[in-house]
Amino acid sequence: MKLTLPIILVLGLLAGLTPMAIDAYLPSIPTISKDLDTNIDLVQMTVSMYLLVFAFLQILFEPISDAIGRRKVVVGGLSIYAIGSIICALSQNYEMLLVGRAVQALGGAAVAVCVPALVKDGLSINQFAKAMSMVMLVMALAPLAAPIIGGAILTVLSWHYIFGFLCILSLVGMTLFLLTIPETLPVEKRTPFSFSNAIGNYGRLLSNRTVLGYLAASAFFFGGMMSFITGSSFVYIELYGVDPAHFGFFVGLNVITMMSASTINSRFVEKLGTEFLSKYAIIVVLSSSIAMIILTFFEHPPLALIIISSMLFMGPMGILGSGFMAGALRHAGNHNGSVTALAGTSRFAFGALGGAVVSLLHNGTFIPMLATMASCGIISFVIFKVTTRYAAPTDTV
Repeated sequence: MKLTLPIILVLGLLAGLTPMAIDAYLPSIPTISKDLDTNIDLVQMTVSMYLLVFAFLQILFEPISDAIGRRKVVVGGLSIYAIGSIICALSQNYEMLLVGRAVQALGGAAVAVCVPALVKDGLSINQFAKAMSMVMLVMALAPLAAPIIGGAILTVLSWHYIFGFLCILSLVGMTLFLLTIPETLPVEKRTPFSFSNAIGNYGRLLSNRTVLGYLAASAFFFGGMMSFITGSSFVYIELYGVDPAHFGFFVGLNVITMMSASTINSRFVEKLGTEFLSKYAIIVVLSSSIAMIILTFFEHPPLALIIISSMLFMGPMGILGSGFMAGALRHAGNHNGSVTALAGTSRFAFGALGGAVVSLLHNGTFIPMLATMASCGIISFVIFKVTTRYAAPTDTV
């Protein structure tokens, strides 16, 4: 498959469905809490519910896509995502919202596991990193636009319509996907579905210390990002009095930083290599993590300092997102689909864990969010440095 601009745009839209599902309703979390007469920490847990289901089902969808092709899995996933969005839109209690989020995540997992596989089929490692940077650049518009759109819908209508918007978006994505993107996995390269074989592949990958190191570094970094996603609406809106309609613009600063990093990555990765760029991007993450630790010692630090440290933490995702994945793929032999699934599972499982920690430690301050982000960032830095230092050039499974 040749990655033309229309195809990159559609892949970016598909990859952006999960960020949209997470970020679009963030401004409405305090409102949902009041409307459903539920504690805000429980409503925050709906973020973790999505991430948890999304994480572990990718392991199942990877061997299915290897057996029946990418297109069928993507179309099925988009259909389920739309159904889950409708359930959320019609929710009148917390339990129904939780179920809707789980169904939505089921569909999102099927789509997400196929996007990197669609890109990777037929490309080299550095070509993959460049292509994924372009897809992520488009995808980054989702978390930039999502809270702004969600805030606008909440101001004019109600939070129920946010999920109606997500349903429409998934149906538009399905139509564009069917019109523009061909099947990238030929019949002769497909493997019969065997869960036992898939488990065996996962086991071999996890026994490879280099692959495991890249996946772990990515997972902890993503856990820090999801800690911000979970806690930011409370910190910005409740503690610092940011208007829900303006919340998206503050979060959007992180996305602009991320998009800038993606642009740098796509422009220089083939020349400098993904390892070189990732080495410097992770230092930025470490610096922002240290800054967050310092902020936790202040009773009420300026919101500007929290915003800046969050931008420096989230921005390197534009480089590290493809960098961590490329590093794992480089040492994983021909197990592209399995690596993609494991990476998705580990990232979002730790994302769910990070969000859950913020919710469980909720004490009416900004400390749970910043402390969890900082811890994840420092651990990710240490794992990445150890992995790159001791990785064998020919280390494969």
